[in-house]
Amino acid sequence: MPPISRRISSGFGRRGLLRERLAEARSRFKDEPKTAFVLSGGGVLGSVQVGMLRALTEAEIRPDVITGCSVGAINGATFAADPTRAGVDRLVRLWSNLADGKPDLMPRTMMPLIAQLSFKRASIHDPAVLEEMLRDELPALTFSELRVPFACVATDAHQASAYWFDSGPLIPALMASAALPAVYPPVEIGGRLLYDGGVVNELPLQWALANGARTLYILQVGHLDPRPLEPQKPFDSLMHAYWTARIQRVEEDLAEISDDCDVIRLPAGGSPRVRFDDWSQSRQLMTASYESSRTFLATGQGPDPAEGPTSSL
Repeated sequence: MPPISRRISSGFGRRGLLRERLAEARSRFKDEPKTAFVLSGGGVLGSVQVGMLRALTEAEIRPDVITGCSVGAINGATFAADPTRAGVDRLVRLWSNLADGKPDLMPRTMMPLIAQLSFKRASIHDPAVLEEMLRDELPALTFSELRVPFACVATDAHQASAYWFDSGPLIPALMASAALPAVYPPVEIGGRLLYDGGVVNELPLQWALANGARTLYILQVGHLDPRPLEPQKPFDSLMHAYWTARIQRVEEDLAEISDDCDVIRLPAGGSPRVRFDDWSQSRQLMTASYESSRTFLATGQGPDPAEGPTSSL
């Protein structure tokens, strides 16, 4: 059986080798620049990306490649299978169902979160419900069935590095990319223990750049709120520190992009705080991001793309 994944380059974790790889890619693809949609992680805030995708599709902006991390991998793969208005409608329906608890991916209990975290097991939630939803909802089961080239990223826990998927079965790759530590257990593939890609690569730019992307639409959600947070409990401080580390990596990666690339960061349309397991605001988040992104794409004006929703415990 062929491997379901491969590492694009171990050099992606090292700045010097990253520059070399991107320089090679620029030379190889200089006559055929491509457009990429890059979807970040963000958990329950992934509905924001659906509004962005709707605005992009209506503006007839089409991707040549798509990359995703965590929930962005799930949204990205679904759209890559059907990059049309019908494909967006599929995502709208999926997220509307999640808002109604169908399925309930992270069922709440009467037990306090701190007590759940003390259990002697790898995660709070069983990933089986998420896997079943993907099997029911995804219009493709392998990377080769997708209509737009797509890659997603996970975190290799043993190597402390990004691990990229761009071939083979789709669902195991998405499960690995979305295995948020403590919430879902790590996924073992080929002897590797894989966690959520956002642990080391929140905004998966590298594969798109290495495959000729020169225009990048950034669909970033999850930790964009610039307001100073006032933690009410220890877990708030932990979450704030976690998001801060991810922001720092995103800004570093964006700074590495060559000046010959166009980077368009779409606005999220608001900055509510949402509990990490609360899907109920999905419809409102989709609508807000759609209206904001539609205005931004049509006029170049709109809310600051650096502002957006944030999740908390």
